[in-house]
Formats: sequence, structure tokens, C-alpha cells
Amino acid sequence: MSVGYQFTRGIHLNGPVDVNSTDPQLMATNWADCLVVGLQNSAGASLCGPSPILMSTTGASTTTKNGCTFNPVAALQGALGFLSGCPGPLAALNGTPLSTPAVFNYFRPSGPNPSFAGPGAVFYPQLVGAAAAACFAAGFLGTAQKCYPTGFRAPSGAPIPVPFNSVDAQLSIGNSDYHGLTVNISKRFSRGFEFLSSYTWSHSIDDSTDLQSPLEPQDSRFPHKERANSVNDQRHRWVTSAVLQSGSPKSGDSFVKYLVGDFTLSPIIEIASGRPYNIITGTDTRLDLGASQDRPSVGGGVSSPFIPGVTFGQATVCLDNSGNQFQTLIPQVTPPEGCTGTLGRNRFNTTGFFTWDMRLSRRVPLGERVHLDLIADAFNLFNRTNIAAVNQLCDPSAGATCLAGQPTAAYDARQFQFALKLSW
Repeated sequence: MSVGYQFTRGIHLNGPVDVNSTDPQLMATNWADCLVVGLQNSAGASLCGPSPILMSTTGASTTTKNGCTFNPVAALQGALGFLSGCPGPLAALNGTPLSTPAVFNYFRPSGPNPSFAGPGAVFYPQLVGAAAAACFAAGFLGTAQKCYPTGFRAPSGAPIPVPFNSVDAQLSIGNSDYHGLTVNISKRFSRGFEFLSSYTWSHSIDDSTDLQSPLEPQDSRFPHKERANSVNDQRHRWVTSAVLQSGSPKSGDSFVKYLVGDFTLSPIIEIASGRPYNIITGTDTRLDLGASQDRPSVGGGVSSPFIPGVTFGQATVCLDNSGNQFQTLIPQVTPPEGCTGTLGRNRFNTTGFFTWDMRLSRRVPLGERVHLDLIADAFNLFNRTNIAAVNQLCDPSAGATCLAGQPTAAYDARQFQFALKLSW
């Protein structure tokens, strides 16, 4: 018998992060302000669109539905304008910008999108100048004045056009911890019997090893918030194997000894805990133009029959670039727009794993030097359904129920294998 404990720490591990992520506060605020003033074109059609990503503005000065005046920057052909003359409770919006977010590259750190700056990005300096002037006064979005990102500049001070959207960099920022306790019991082969049993308790914690889906953190600005159980975490695993052999009959032995002699029975039994999996919404509430990493919040009106006792709601963690909570002028916009969920990464586990494999063989002598082995193998002898993957989607905005946790794939069902082996 042996007992062992292992602790392993990994640092500077691969961590996929979007280093040019959008600014969800500016995205959500831009859309909320558009909705609250009722920006419309000359035909009276709303320009706000169904989401912050699809919003647009107009190149003509116009009176909004709720009495503000939208004053476009003439040189930008409807990409940016400022509000004025807002009445009563909307007066706080006077002087604030409204823009088509695509022109400003969805407010990424790299600055405006040079694709909107004419052939060869000749008008890019004007676009950068407009971004620098598109500011919210101190107290509107936080304690300090906040303007649109202006991107990078050369040593001469000239703006550098950067035609990048998401930049998924592989940074050495990941960390992991592994704790493992093992207990082994073994019996060497004697008197026709051999036995080995091994139990492992382990706990694997990390923040960046999910090389499945998603490939990025829920919010690339704060990758350290992803620290949780690893996708490889398997808390318990017990494997037992044995070999049992009946003796070879000798000359003069009874018929029964000849009948049961030269058999070998070899079982392998494995029992293990399930592995963690992520729940994602499949919608882009974070407003980073990706829908494969947003998680819902815990608590709400949505449940899954495959995850009893837990309910899900829309995203409620709305953080600016400094990590402070923010809210838009219209509370119904943020949350959830620009927000992430409170549900942790790899919060749930699949069902446990059990399999029993067996080999039965018999040696038939065909002479002094020649013998034939008859072999029968059974894999997953009891035909247990072991879940390999589950549905990870639960969108709280799509209805009162979801199917998160529903099995979508299983390991192999029972299989048999037969063989003959001739030795001489």
C-alpha cells in the first residue's frame, strides 16, 4: 500500500485575451442616449436600431422625438454628432456625443476604424480629432471626463491608422494549481491472483486552460476573474484491476479440472466524478462582438430541467474599464447591455463515470510447444450511458426554460471483441 500527495503550480501559462476589446460602457451609453432622446431620420424612422452594435446616426441636423437637437459633425457624414437643447430631465445630455459605433471601431483602444477615413485613410487625422472631441463631462460616466479612444500615435504625434478589430493575443498570464492525493493498494501475482486498486482525489484550479469553447474570458479586460475549477478538474477517480487464473490441469486430474483449467479472468473497473462545464447565453451582452463566452447570472426566472435547484437571469455585472459598476440613463438598457453574468466559470459538473471492462481467455494446448488462446473482451460490460458532453446554452432572454445540461454526446456503449492467438 502507498499514499502520496502532489501539489503543482503553473505560472505564465497560455491565456487567450482580446487585447483590443470594445468599451461596453461607451457602447451601452451611446445606445441608451439614442433611445432616450429618440434619434430619428427625416422620415421619422428610428436610427437607434435593435442593439447598440447596429445603431447609426444621420448627417443632417434634426430634432429628436423627445425634443433634443442632434447636430452632426459635417465633415464626418453622419458618423458623429452632439446633442443640444434637450428639455427638462434630458438637459444632462446637452453637449454629449452620439455616434455610429462602427465608425469608431466600437470604441476599441486602437481608435477609429480607418476604413471610414477614405482611400488610404487620408482623412484619418480628422476622424481621430473627432474622437478626441467626443467627450462626456466629469460626473456623467464617472469621476473623470471620458472621451472616445483615439488610438496610437507616431513619435511625431501623427495618428497611426490601425485596421484591427479583435486582437486575440496568446499572453503568458495564466495560472493554475493542482492538488492530488493518491492511495494505491496492490498484490503481486501469486496463487493465481493479482490485484491493483488506485484512488485519486484531486482539485485543479486555473484561469485559462479552456481550449475548447469559449477561447476567451467572459470579459477580456479582467481575465483574472475567470479563476475557477479547471475544465480538467475531476475530483474523484477509482480504478481497480485484477487477474485471476485457474491452474493448468496435470496428467491424471479429473475431468472437472480439465474443464475449468487454463482460464484467465481480467476485470478493469473505473468509477470517476463528472467533469466541469460552462454555461453560456449565446448572446452578446458584453458587447464585444462575440457570443461564445457570455454567461448568465445566478438567480432569476429561467431554469433548466437538467440542472435542478438553480435559476438563471440576465447579466448584471456592468463594469467600466476601471472595474467600477456603471448604469445607463435608461435602467432597462444596462443591465444587461454591456454586462456579464455572475455565474462562475465551469460552475456545473456532468454526471459521474462508471465502466466495467472484462477479458476472459482460455489457453488450449495443441502439443508440447504449440497452444491456442481463445480471447473474449467486453468493454462497458453493463452498458452504462456515460455522458461526454452537454448543452451549454441558457439564454435568459429567450424564455422561462432552457436546456443547459442536457446530454448531447456519450462515450461508447457496450462492445465485444473476440480473438484467437496461436503461439509456438
